[in-house]
Amino acid sequence: MALVKVIDHVWWDAKPHFQLAQDTDSFWVMYLITEGRLDYQIGTVSGRGQGPCVLLCPPGVLFQRRVLAPLTFHFFRLDITSSLHPPVGPLTVDAERLAMDEQLLRQYVYDLSGPSFVIRSHLVADLFLYQPPQLIQQSDDPLFKQPIRHPQILRLIRYLETHYQEEISISQLSQQLNFNAAYLSRLFKSETGVSPKHYLLQLRLKNVQQLLVSTTLPIEEIAELTGFKYGYHLSKYFKQQFAISPSEFRKKHRV
Repeated sequence: MALVKVIDHVWWDAKPHFQLAQDTDSFWVMYLITEGRLDYQIGTVSGRGQGPCVLLCPPGVLFQRRVLAPLTFHFFRLDITSSLHPPVGPLTVDAERLAMDEQLLRQYVYDLSGPSFVIRSHLVADLFLYQPPQLIQQSDDPLFKQPIRHPQILRLIRYLETHYQEEISISQLSQQLNFNAAYLSRLFKSETGVSPKHYLLQLRLKNVQQLLVSTTLPIEEIAELTGFKYGYHLSKYFKQQFAISPSEFRKKHRV
């Protein structure tokens, strides 16, 4: 049985304040803070945290917090086996190990595949146990498949990452690279494991997730910002991919 199981994982960049100044959770909660500063009280334990640091809150314990300097952090809900006895409040972790694990964890933010949760659970357990993470599988998320060697495909990926919010067609992409559309699709799939269309959809949905948790923008506006023509198109693809509606996802990841 795994010692630590990641239930939820959200990454925030320069969050100026918390939507909820205090709350309790039915799972262990972990904040892996890379930058920023906050005051906190977790049950009877209080203090000031500054990145990089890790804070832990047990199930059913009131967590009060106030941002003092914008926080960049990972938020986790964890199922922790009874054989582990983590501290309440700050967790002492070697700075070099924390930086290494955090860099790997960031790669899997919003990857909802089964293997990614296995990997993240190992990385979080590593913070507790000081043991090298055993990454038993690689993520099947095409956005993280490496290496991609073909220079034109690398160029295309860079283009998609900076223009995903625009209307893009395979025909348009093939003209840019002076490739036949069918050949481009085959080459792209051989390098990434998915078609250009699927890759673009995954890229858009990842940005949708980030906007859902980091802003209060309505779905229609998020659709416009991420390349979907209409909000109902966004909702349709989002639910097909993640088996949850955008509004449910936003509510679940409120912090």
